[in-house]
Amino acid sequence: MRRSTTRCIFCFLVLCPTGLLGLKPLSPEANVKFNAGVHRIIGCKGCHWGEPDRTPRQKIPTVCGDCHPGPHDDYQTSVHWTDGKAHAVCTDCHSVHGILQVANPQSRAHRSLVCGTCHSGPMEELVAGPHGAAFKKTQALVCASCHSNHAVQHPTIDVVQQACEACHANNSEAFAMGQRVEAEFAAFHQKADRAKSAAWVAKKNGYGSKQAVQMLAAAKGQFLQARLAWHGLNEERILEESNKASAFLERASDLLRERKSVQETRETGVMVAWIVILLAVIGLHLKRKSLETES
Repeated sequence: MRRSTTRCIFCFLVLCPTGLLGLKPLSPEANVKFNAGVHRIIGCKGCHWGEPDRTPRQKIPTVCGDCHPGPHDDYQTSVHWTDGKAHAVCTDCHSVHGILQVANPQSRAHRSLVCGTCHSGPMEELVAGPHGAAFKKTQALVCASCHSNHAVQHPTIDVVQQACEACHANNSEAFAMGQRVEAEFAAFHQKADRAKSAAWVAKKNGYGSKQAVQMLAAAKGQFLQARLAWHGLNEERILEESNKASAFLERASDLLRERKSVQETRETGVMVAWIVILLAVIGLHLKRKSLETES
């Protein structure tokens, strides 16, 4: 059951003095931040109810969800929460004691720029590209404009395309560029699926290649560079990185074909050898029969 706002206010008005609650007092700096933040109204026990000191990290989403059920429900559908395990929690983005309104430029989560703390590569690419300048000019949300804020999903084409359509008309060049990149990425995934399938068949049939598996891993890593470059919206660079990834896939496929050819040659050689041996045995048998007849 979620705690009510009334109870949170009660905590502040009646039970807040940390000495009476068994809580360690905040440092002077943290205390200043807390009193300037939005949670001053609910006091210490608004978040530390039942916790004598530090709230365990895995419990933080539940604690925040008591007063913020909507964001909490969205969060539990996101990539930051998997099978009951929190990968990133509320305080990672919103701070701990000095939480401010997101609209406040002093807020840690202002304009979702905090995402760059964990995702520095995408942030660097975005800031260098046209979206970086546009978002700065309009003061719009940065990462959250395309990825959402609490309900962050894996950035599949379908997920991102909805964000593109929100700002770019279907007949615009920007949207057309996105379609070309989508086709390039889809083609890569198809080639990757075929290469992985070939590697699985090779391993099953005894001619697997460790080097080919390494090439597949290299292709996956290289493709991440293409996805990073997508944040900068430089089509030439995106295609360049994607082509490098495809080259690793082709190398892996070539290695598997070579191993398959060697395996087939060996199997053919063994078969020929057995046929020769069988013919020799038959010949010896007939020769013996002939000699016995003559005797």
